[in-house]
Amino acid sequence: MLHQSPIAEEYTGASAGEVLERIARRKAELAGDLCILGHHYQRDEVFRFADFTGDSLKLSRQAAASDARYIVFCGVHFMAESADILTGGRRTVILPELSAGCPMADMADADDLAEALEVLQAAAGEARILPVTYVNSSAEAKALTGRAGGACCTSGNACSVFRWALRPTAEGGGGADKLLAVPDQHLGRNTAVAIGHTLGDCAVYDPRQERGGLSERQVREATFLLWKGHCHVHQRFTVEQVRHVRRERADIRVIVHPECPHEVVAEADDAGSTEQILRAVADSPAGSAWAVGTEHNMVHRLAASHPDKSIRILSDTPALCQTMGRIDPAHLLWALDELAAGRIVNRVEVAPDVAAAARIAVERMVSIGEQH
Repeated sequence: MLHQSPIAEEYTGASAGEVLERIARRKAELAGDLCILGHHYQRDEVFRFADFTGDSLKLSRQAAASDARYIVFCGVHFMAESADILTGGRRTVILPELSAGCPMADMADADDLAEALEVLQAAAGEARILPVTYVNSSAEAKALTGRAGGACCTSGNACSVFRWALRPTAEGGGGADKLLAVPDQHLGRNTAVAIGHTLGDCAVYDPRQERGGLSERQVREATFLLWKGHCHVHQRFTVEQVRHVRRERADIRVIVHPECPHEVVAEADDAGSTEQILRAVADSPAGSAWAVGTEHNMVHRLAASHPDKSIRILSDTPALCQTMGRIDPAHLLWALDELAAGRIVNRVEVAPDVAAAARIAVERMVSIGEQH
């Protein structure tokens, strides 16, 4: 994770109201050159200034389509990298707080991934292994995936990408016999089950253990090799929480993100990406009751947007993305003030060779689409 140097007291010591007023003025001043992107998990006082909102890939595609010179990404580091990859370096991408990273993305180091592919392929013999790498990953991991013939995926199209990877090349697929799903084991496991496989078809590869902690037999018997990574926000949701909200209200529907553990997804009524959760709740009739297993800020705004429905977070306590929360109004104002003064701070750039290989994996994902 990158380190953010302290910013001046004129930002950290100013009142909340003053900071928000100054952001609004700077945004208006820079309007023709500026595009602010806000992820669904971002805090309200930052989210309110976003020109576009969405999940990480949707926002990166908005960045690529934007004519703005400066893209200020209020998300986490891998998202800013994705924006730089998809804009081809034609835009200046800025992350207001450099230490806003993703612990799950950091769990899949590219060197460890390269070693894993080598070790697993040797154990698998003639069976072909392809990596399928979640967009919640570093640019280097995406690049390695592209070079290996694999594809990226989102939580919304993971089923489609998994099916593509296992389809013969003669039928337009990836021609894989096995997948290495990186870096979220829960998304990999839930997707494998969703496309008709069993938990017995999965084995977990632990990069901290020799040979991933797997025997040759385990590798040969598994179809899905799952990187031992997770999202700390979605691991907070439990089966007991699902049962608890149902005891409180019999007609409640439970929808969770597929980064949740499999037993939670199996207990819930439905699972989906952030965009799929938003659509499901929005399309439900007035009076519907929902318990949502994803990040607190998104659920809070979802409830506020649909006062005709009962919407609550699945857990009893907020499940917050603490690293994304490091982007606060003070850092956003600082980044905008620097731009107004002709200085670019916290630019996120991906080396051209890495970006080119990563773009292959991302474009494969986009071409596959979201059909299930």
